[in-house]
Amino acid sequence: MSDTEFLPQEGPKAFIKVWRKVMLDPQGFYREMSATGGFENPLIFLAICGLLYFILKVIVAGPIDAINALFLVSLTYIFGPGILMLASQFLFQGEGDYEGTLRVCAYAGACLTLAWIPTLGIFAFLYSFYLVFLGTEKVHRLDTTKAAITTLITVLVTGAIILFVLSPERIRDPLLKK
Repeated sequence: MSDTEFLPQEGPKAFIKVWRKVMLDPQGFYREMSATGGFENPLIFLAICGLLYFILKVIVAGPIDAINALFLVSLTYIFGPGILMLASQFLFQGEGDYEGTLRVCAYAGACLTLAWIPTLGIFAFLYSFYLVFLGTEKVHRLDTTKAAITTLITVLVTGAIILFVLSPERIRDPLLKK
């Protein structure tokens, strides 16, 4: 059983093993993670993390807040990997491709399992930015400074796109009115 590639056929133990490696030894995880191997397994891992986030968010904040939060997270995972790849390639001649970038971002989604916790959630999202930074260093073969700048640019541009798409007054409740 690999602890750097989620294999759904191996069941919940595989999920827990990969989640634990991502969260507790992220440098080791990204150092050993293959930049190739397809989209399916990392996206299934991300979907499980997103489902756990949604269920726990419903319990803590109610269904309307949970749906709105999941919508914003989904937008982030739609735009983020592409922006990260483009920023690393065009600004710093990063060597990675979209597959590797998506894999980095999908496994950084492990933080969603903690993001539902009131107040602590913001720290989970900040930790996910750190995970993306570590993965960007490896997948795009960037030095620490370039990977940090690329990650920061990605966070800012993705946030700006979401603000533009939704407008500032819609960020709080993008889908449903209370």
